[in-house]
Amino acid sequence: MRTRGITVEGELQGTHWHEGGKLYYYAYVDSHGVRRECKSSDGGAERAEITYDPVNPDTAMVGRRTTGWLVLGAVLILLMGSVLLAGVAFAVVGVVALAI
Repeated sequence: MRTRGITVEGELQGTHWHEGGKLYYYAYVDSHGVRRECKSSDGGAERAEITYDPVNPDTAMVGRRTTGWLVLGAVLILLMGSVLLAGVAFAVVGVVALAI
């Protein structure tokens, strides 16, 4: 389910057991500067994306840290690509050196 609204960063305030499951309590500051709380069974990280409707901030939902994972994936792909490119360059130099 995708929720439209404003996404801000929330900070984990605590974890509590409720009706057989864990609830994570996050604090965030809305667009009006008001500190609010969001509780959800999703989460667990120290920081999480909180998406809320500015008209009804009580509908806040804990999201995933998708942006961070995408950046990390891009960096890993670039690093692996540069290592692969370096390996190919060394192989070509080795073949040329043997041919001489």
